[in-house]
Amino acid sequence: MEKGNRLWPWPDIKKILLVAVFSSLIGALAATFITTSIIYGRYQPKSDQKPNTPEVTQNQEAIIPAIAREVTPAVVGIATVHVDYDFFYRPVETEAVGSGVIVDVTGYIITNDHVVGNADQITVFLSDGRKFKAQRLYSDPSLDLSVIKIDAPDLVAARLGDSDRVVVGDLAVAIGNPLGLTLQRTVTAGIISALNRMVVVRDRRGETLMQDLIQTDASINPGNSGGPLVNGQGEIIGINTVKASQAEAIGFSIPVNMVWPIVNSIITKGRFDKPYLGIEGIDREIARVINLKVTVASGIYVAKVEKASPADRAGIKAGDIITKLAGKKVGSMAKLRQVMYNLDVGNQVDIEIRRDGRVFTTKIVPLKATM
Repeated sequence: MEKGNRLWPWPDIKKILLVAVFSSLIGALAATFITTSIIYGRYQPKSDQKPNTPEVTQNQEAIIPAIAREVTPAVVGIATVHVDYDFFYRPVETEAVGSGVIVDVTGYIITNDHVVGNADQITVFLSDGRKFKAQRLYSDPSLDLSVIKIDAPDLVAARLGDSDRVVVGDLAVAIGNPLGLTLQRTVTAGIISALNRMVVVRDRRGETLMQDLIQTDASINPGNSGGPLVNGQGEIIGINTVKASQAEAIGFSIPVNMVWPIVNSIITKGRFDKPYLGIEGIDREIARVINLKVTVASGIYVAKVEKASPADRAGIKAGDIITKLAGKKVGSMAKLRQVMYNLDVGNQVDIEIRRDGRVFTTKIVPLKATM
């Protein structure tokens, strides 16, 4: 090796090689230290870049623990026993589990009809480990709704929200007991995926058409039935009822505004007399989807009128559009039920009808439904 026109002496070459090797070792050790520190969190390189997650998502995720802490004590596990008889008339017990939510500190609990509707024994499990026998006060298979009651001190009740103010994209938190009481009070979160959904439910009693449901992608599984769907303020906006069996992340809840008039009547009067009009109604949007001729902006399309029913006596006909009931606009079956469930059976009220482009008001007297 040359330096200019001269050869380097061998001792100088050895010194240069030693310095190079030593420098390489120092560099390798430094790189290893920095890499390891980044992985385990000791070294945090500065960066001006902000996380890609939108601020609104971060805010929603931050409030989910607070919602869970507030609402979970009001969520209950429900175990039922149904006694049937075999061919030789020997009793056969069938056990099932579900969820419910306490809505009044005196012990009133909302759940599903398919959870407790045919139960001979109902046991409620509280979040603090206590358990109590429950009494079924009301059950409606068409709404998949039941109200039960326990006598217990020191209960925590959930706050009720306004399901009419829910919009697609809102935060939705579901709390319940999926797959049994071993997974009690599981919290799942998602968004409101759609509103006013119509679902056909098939069970031991046949087919039931459920309308005006809230759709959510918050995970709802068997056992969640009867548990609450909660908004970003920790308020109940729905009661979870069914999930789509053909797909994931598609669950449905009964709007709380449809439920509360029933529960409130039971709490204040000791009973609920379900008003009955005698029509088969379809939301305007659904009517258009199935190619029915609907020209109004909102209202209920009357698909069928039962003979000798209150609607029949009021002169309502198939093809009419109901736009108001008792002075309140009814743009969906959910709203019609909300208004109707707040009416007193046997009292005459106004009902506004649109027929062939003409609007008129007539009188109707809701009667007590037989379930």
